[in-house]
Amino acid sequence: MNMDTKTILSGIVSWLNENYNQDSPKYNIFVGSKPEVIKYDDHTAISLWSCGAIVCIGSILYFLQEDDGNWSMGENEDGSWYGLQSSFSIGWAKSFADALTRLIDYTKENGEPVYFSGTDVLCHYSL
Repeated sequence: MNMDTKTILSGIVSWLNENYNQDSPKYNIFVGSKPEVIKYDDHTAISLWSCGAIVCIGSILYFLQEDDGNWSMGENEDGSWYGLQSSFSIGWAKSFADALTRLIDYTKENGEPVYFSGTDVLCHYSL
């Protein structure tokens, strides 16, 4: 992950902490953040699910974790980053899948088509 991406994700974590914490009407202690897709900027969208967020920057996805309305991200001493989610309980799978579907639909509506090189075959959409 390059420094610009780290900076963007760190800014998103700060923004989420201000807007999707336990004091926010958009957060429920039992089910997490209100499921929605948020336009963060012209090239970034955030899809919230019950235990985290899927962040799309251009056409690359990043997975942020959340615990009781607290979002975190930072660098460990070894240079690895914490707050990027790599696993979760199967109990959250439906919420995650729904968030991913909402994000796919959002990028289709708001993004630009990307085609396989040298063809007119659609690959995906990019913000």
